[in-house]
Amino acid sequence: MNKLFLFIFLLYGGLLWAQNDSTQNQGEVLTGEIVIEKDKKIILPQADKIFIRSTPRSFGNDPLNQSFNVQEPKFEWPDYKTDVSHQQVSEPYPLSAYDDYIKLGYGNYKSPLMEVGLFQTFGLWDSGVKLFYESFASGPVNEENSENSIGKVDVSFALDQESFSITPMLSFYSKEYRFFGNTNRFYDEFDSAIPDDSRLNHFMLSTALETGNESIDFYLKPVFTLTNQDINPENSRNNESAVGLESRLEYDIDKAFNLGIDITGNTASYDGGIKYNRSLININPWVGHKGESFNARAGFVVASSSFDDSSKTGFYPKARITYDISPDWSVYGKISGGLSWNSLEEILNENEFMDDSLSILSTEDEFSVGGGINGNPISTLRLDVSLTHSSLNGLLFYVPSLGDSARYTLTYDAETVAMTTFRSNVSFMPTSSSTYGASLEINGYSVESLDKPWHKPAYIFKAYTSHNIQEKFIASAYLTSMGGIRAPANVDFGYLKLKAFMDVGIGLKYLINDRSSVFIDVNNLLNNEYERYLGYPTRGLAFKIGGQYRF
Repeated sequence: MNKLFLFIFLLYGGLLWAQNDSTQNQGEVLTGEIVIEKDKKIILPQADKIFIRSTPRSFGNDPLNQSFNVQEPKFEWPDYKTDVSHQQVSEPYPLSAYDDYIKLGYGNYKSPLMEVGLFQTFGLWDSGVKLFYESFASGPVNEENSENSIGKVDVSFALDQESFSITPMLSFYSKEYRFFGNTNRFYDEFDSAIPDDSRLNHFMLSTALETGNESIDFYLKPVFTLTNQDINPENSRNNESAVGLESRLEYDIDKAFNLGIDITGNTASYDGGIKYNRSLININPWVGHKGESFNARAGFVVASSSFDDSSKTGFYPKARITYDISPDWSVYGKISGGLSWNSLEEILNENEFMDDSLSILSTEDEFSVGGGINGNPISTLRLDVSLTHSSLNGLLFYVPSLGDSARYTLTYDAETVAMTTFRSNVSFMPTSSSTYGASLEINGYSVESLDKPWHKPAYIFKAYTSHNIQEKFIASAYLTSMGGIRAPANVDFGYLKLKAFMDVGIGLKYLINDRSSVFIDVNNLLNNEYERYLGYPTRGLAFKIGGQYRF
């Protein structure tokens, strides 16, 4: 599969250069390695019940340097110039005149914050460097046993010419947390006085290339990533190295018609208790029509994936139609299918409390159909409503690990999962200095071999507002609510429905002058203790006070 992926990539690149003058495979787990026979199905471990955690292992009392807890909601307060999509404020406070900045803050839970942005121009190249660090010295369970932090470094360069642009990027972050768990709730043998220190490191290197003329556009972005998770430096848990590709070639036949081809692919090697290679490629040729009130794009996807020696290839439709029923309203419909990549990094950022020996499969969208309507009921209000039904294979679910019930592992439904999703988004900007927005997502799942769609929320609701007051104050607020999450419990309980939660945050920024500002941010204003994943409560009310200086 890797050779096929490389051959298609080279062939596709050569063509661009010239133009520019059935079934899901399953198997069994034996002796710590996945053994796959080509003509047999891979039967992956199921874990629908919680087992009592084994005695925790001690790795010493080394000080914790970096840690993190991705489940803790965090509100990123935007810069002043993008806080509200209103007209740019005139003098004397044009903060956009100063790009370089340093931001410092400190809050309860002993939580320092530092962020630095440096932006320079070297000849034709624009460059940017961003540094970020934040840590919490205590947390919701036994205080010092649930500390965490994150450090990030992002470096980018950009060369933007009239018909050519290239953007190299490098990113690295290290997230670390104490593996605390919720003491004496269901795991009587769990002793959080001896917590594990877990670290996630992720490195990414990419280059985006875009070129074209009046009739041809070409985009190419290769990506290389390294992801590893460990418990202290000497104890590796999950490791993955991957190469990805995004590419697009588009040709305008005339003003009304165009055609193109999109190619995406990934190949990765996983090592963490078990070892395997996997890869995925999607090839999507299409033809499009652009009219005054009618736009359409139709094509098909040829998708192929491999997991060690097993492979799968399929053909899927892909089309979208948009019709403007009036100057202010449009209706749209779409059908789609294909294979989507699931990376180790995405999994660990969604749920960092993972065990090793993860069987990471691609998710197959056998067929999706949906549609919606969007428009402007009034000039300052934007509304988008849609409904989609999908048939999915290889959809990820999180369940407690068989070896350690306080950690999670991946499982899959043995049959196709039917998923129906309703989405609505609304944004309202009554004045040039105020904005409001809200989104609602409702999901329904039909599972066969699993008891419930474990840890998938039935609904997610988000709302926000921001106001520029007399050019010197920026007041913001957000609300996040999630519910309908069910988690497998021990045999006495069957399953638990996690308590629906509402997280509210507020922020205020005061602009001292054209270079300096001070801020206060408050997360979880209602001081709710809730769990996104069973056994891991979030922190209560958390605030941060600080300032920012531009130069």
